[in-house]
Amino acid sequence: MVGRVGRDVLREYVRGSLWVLPTLSVLAALAVGAVLSSINIGPHSPLAFQGTPDDARTLLLGITGTMVTVIALLLGLAVVALQLSSTQFSPRLLRNFLRDRPNQVVLSAFVATFAYSAAGLYTVGVSGGNRTAAYPRLAVSGAIVLMFASLGLLVFFADHLVHSIQVDAIMESVQRNTLAVIENGLLTGGQQAPETPAWAVPVTSRRSGYVQAVQPAKLLPHATRYGACLRLRPRVGEHVVAGTTLAWIWRASSDDPAPDPRDSTAAPRPRNAR
Repeated sequence: MVGRVGRDVLREYVRGSLWVLPTLSVLAALAVGAVLSSINIGPHSPLAFQGTPDDARTLLLGITGTMVTVIALLLGLAVVALQLSSTQFSPRLLRNFLRDRPNQVVLSAFVATFAYSAAGLYTVGVSGGNRTAAYPRLAVSGAIVLMFASLGLLVFFADHLVHSIQVDAIMESVQRNTLAVIENGLLTGGQQAPETPAWAVPVTSRRSGYVQAVQPAKLLPHATRYGACLRLRPRVGEHVVAGTTLAWIWRASSDDPAPDPRDSTAAPRPRNAR
């Protein structure tokens, strides 16, 4: 159970991180650049860059410097716009911005273009520390393609950012996330929760923070296996302090102690659970 929770926490962290997808895009850009650099094509090919090695290095330097400026400016404007919007509407905007896949894709494309062009400076026009007239023309053409793709994504990002901070877009995102939580097994109730007996074993929180998710569908099979009752105390969104009781676990009688939730070697009991 701890392993499943750990995987869910990791999945949620990866989904809301701005560095995971850009890091993978950098590795992919370097791999693509290495493959294209190994392909030799003639200068008269329609896919080949037609300039000299100095022209190619100047182009790569220009793309590298431009992408750094664009990334810094774009992130700065986005943060300012989101701060103003979050104070007016809801702090949920900042979380939605981090989890928004188009934003991560655009940032990944910009970072990949920078890494691809910067890595090309090590091979274009230089060989063994000396100047050379031979260089991977196809790889330089790939940098031009990435530059135009980044230009299109820049326009897309501006349009997407403006629409994402509108009220109707915010409410649609909240509705979509809420429906996803319900479809993933939110309990609808229908029965009275059992009273917690005096011999119930409390399950405490190991650290402070907000309760982000509860997955009863994964807890119920374990409670059934050990023949125990389990009652959760806080609701999703509540803040808990380290040492606070998160749940109680017990069996039908005080003479039949509940299994220690921290003991993975506890023997299961084939009894009914709820």
